Amino acid sequence: MLTSRLAELVSVSGPRWVWLRNARVWSRNWKTSLVGTIGEPLFYFLGLGYGLSTIVPPIGGHSYLHYVVPGLMLSAVMHSTTIEATYSTFSKMEHQQIHASMTLAPLTFEEIVLGEMLWAVTKGLISGITVLLLAFLTGVVPPWPGILLVGLLLLAGVIFASLGMIVTALAKAYDSFNYYFTLVISPMFFFSGIFFPVDGLGTWAGVISWFFPLTHLVAVSRILCHGTQGALLPELLWLTFFALLVFSGAVKLMARRFLP
Repeated sequence: MLTSRLAELVSVSGPRWVWLRNARVWSRNWKTSLVGTIGEPLFYFLGLGYGLSTIVPPIGGHSYLHYVVPGLMLSAVMHSTTIEATYSTFSKMEHQQIHASMTLAPLTFEEIVLGEMLWAVTKGLISGITVLLLAFLTGVVPPWPGILLVGLLLLAGVIFASLGMIVTALAKAYDSFNYYFTLVISPMFFFSGIFFPVDGLGTWAGVISWFFPLTHLVAVSRILCHGTQGALLPELLWLTFFALLVFSGAVKLMARRFLP
């Protein structure tokens, strides 16, 4: 009876211990890590937001800064979460053999994967919330309903952490990630409606853009930030379904990667 109860507690708290391990390691070099986690979104905000707003005319009745910021905070989540879920996770799994060591503790493969995903989502939230706070401080996004964007950033973190884990589960070496970043992440960054309306891309480009989760995330973000007209509920339902789909696939593929 006691043994079964202990196993139940471990299964619940397992991902938390993996997260705490990553947080403790990160805390030793947090200043260096924050340079990329916070610095890059800050430069995007200042350069692409404030900089281009001086030469780009208003879009949809909003200044270019107001137009681009709702997407920049989500792209910050995408980049930070993806790097953590791919390169960092692959390194711990294949080269440092940290995950193999974790299996000696009472942790299942699924718990290890969930803990890594939770940490990747955390890194993404740090980047996304940095841009959101800047938007609040500069008046680009109103506090209400802008605060609801935290939930959207969390959803984005789950989606991109899951996608990154799927790629990691299939990767054979670090070079394998070049395909994902070049053929998926970069096109998604530029052609998901962050910098210009997706409608102007043309029929085929618009269809391809629709399949990018970032496109729907940006659409929801603009609705919450500026009250832009759009179908909020269908977008959220689609994003939730997609998040559950890729999350399930990530857990299964990563567990299969652990098992020979």
